[in-house]
Amino acid sequence: MTISDLRTFATFDGHGGKVSKRVEVLDHEPSPAGPYAGLVAVRGEHPLGAVDERPADDGADLARGVASIGWVDPATLRDWYRPDRVVVSRLEARRSGLEPGLYADSRGRGRVRIDGLEGLLAPDGRPAFRALAGPADAPVVDVRLPTDQAVRLVAVREVDEGFEVVTTPVSPFLSPGQHRAYDDDVVGLPPRPSSGTVEVRAAVLLNGSLHHVVRIDERAATIWLRQGDAEVPVASSAVGADLVRYTVVPT
Repeated sequence: MTISDLRTFATFDGHGGKVSKRVEVLDHEPSPAGPYAGLVAVRGEHPLGAVDERPADDGADLARGVASIGWVDPATLRDWYRPDRVVVSRLEARRSGLEPGLYADSRGRGRVRIDGLEGLLAPDGRPAFRALAGPADAPVVDVRLPTDQAVRLVAVREVDEGFEVVTTPVSPFLSPGQHRAYDDDVVGLPPRPSSGTVEVRAAVLLNGSLHHVVRIDERAATIWLRQGDAEVPVASSAVGADLVRYTVVPT
């Protein structure tokens, strides 16, 4: 995770509330005396209802499906997604025992070190992280931590000023596609190599019907669903983890 990942997204209720789109909220402060005072700039695919909407690319036409920029009232934005970043000194990091690595803050087990961001399946079929325990130079495989028990990811890395700590909400969903499997891992023993790969498919139960998950944009906290011939984006926070159905096939 880098500084460039620290972008802000939200759901924009435009066109009289009839159209909801996921948009990126740009870091731009308008002039207090200008026509856009109190508004925020957003970038997205044709955000209907935005003030003074214009194509993001000067050479493009303003049309549906083309990225454009406009000004909106922040009251029309919901489901905000904004990562946090802090930098602490090396002295402060030493005092608090902060070490580089990737961690998950969980509701029941506190902060757990995890091995990468690859999606895994827990024994009960839920998506999980491959949790590690013990010292950094000799980790052991801990009980897998289902992502719906984790509330945020914490990435720690060294920078010139000390240690950078980037915190983001964790997605409780497993993205469709191929994932590595670790069926040979044994709790208390050193990590073992991947046992192979599995193909994961997902569907979301909405209004009594299953909708195929096309992709998950974790950085934007957005799930893209197949509804008929269209791909519809919905905020991850609007979908409960218990409404997702997974199908796993060894590859």
